[in-house]
Amino acid sequence: MWRRRVSHAPLPFEDKRSRRLVTRAFREIAGTNNGVVYDVPRESRPEVIPDSIFLRGSPAWRNYLDARELADVGQPAILFALRVLDDEERNLAVDWGTTYPNTFFLVEPHDHACDLSDPENRFTVRVNDAIAATLRLAPPDAKMPDGWTNTTPLGRLLREIFGTWVYWIGPQPYREIQQVPLHLRRPHDTLWDTLLPELDARFPQPVFDRALAYVNDWERELLGGPVPRARSVFRTRLGMPILADSRCVDRALRRLVNEGRITVVGTTLPGHPVFGGERPVPEEISDEEFAGFLMR
Repeated sequence: MWRRRVSHAPLPFEDKRSRRLVTRAFREIAGTNNGVVYDVPRESRPEVIPDSIFLRGSPAWRNYLDARELADVGQPAILFALRVLDDEERNLAVDWGTTYPNTFFLVEPHDHACDLSDPENRFTVRVNDAIAATLRLAPPDAKMPDGWTNTTPLGRLLREIFGTWVYWIGPQPYREIQQVPLHLRRPHDTLWDTLLPELDARFPQPVFDRALAYVNDWERELLGGPVPRARSVFRTRLGMPILADSRCVDRALRRLVNEGRITVVGTTLPGHPVFGGERPVPEEISDEEFAGFLMR
């Protein structure tokens, strides 16, 4: 479900084939089926109204929000920014009005001079040329195999331009922004494949253990109902550890149960036993079985 706003775009989207090609190229470099392009020009960026929760938003911003809403489904989504954003605009692009902000992976150009929302920018000129060159090589859409754009002039240039992954750690007001350069060195490297080892390195299991323990201590009302519901706080809160494997949250919850800090009901087991307190979850209970239990 790849979406981008096409009105006012500097790239040559006058015809449907160009639009399909560019959307496909972004999707194939992303490596996910879900994503969106932030193509709001600098002069159309949203402005925060002082002492208010509202924004002054341009038509370009509102079109972006419509496109982002379609990708805001709780699954990993690559969010391409066509230029490097400042911290305030980054936060607005990812978090303002979003249901699952912590599932969006903001990726910006490596070079601060790159602004693909500016028709006169030298990077935009290069992208336009690459689109034209790729269209000359393109087979009919029905015969275009998966990953075809990766080896084209457009695919090579997008891999050169993108990108730097921007993410947040910590709760407000102590939230910090981190930046991680991502380098796609081979034609079929994708951003998602490059992100996965970064997620494993930056968010190991103990990080989820500590984060869920904090939620249990200070926001216990969020932990109730089916075990998978505990995952939602990691998707809806920007700055929480980022989920690549949803079982990380289930394991953190299981640890809290075994430490006697929360109880779960084995609704899929005979007699619906309660675990917690002095009764840990038996080791033979699999992750899949535990995911069917209820928090209480």
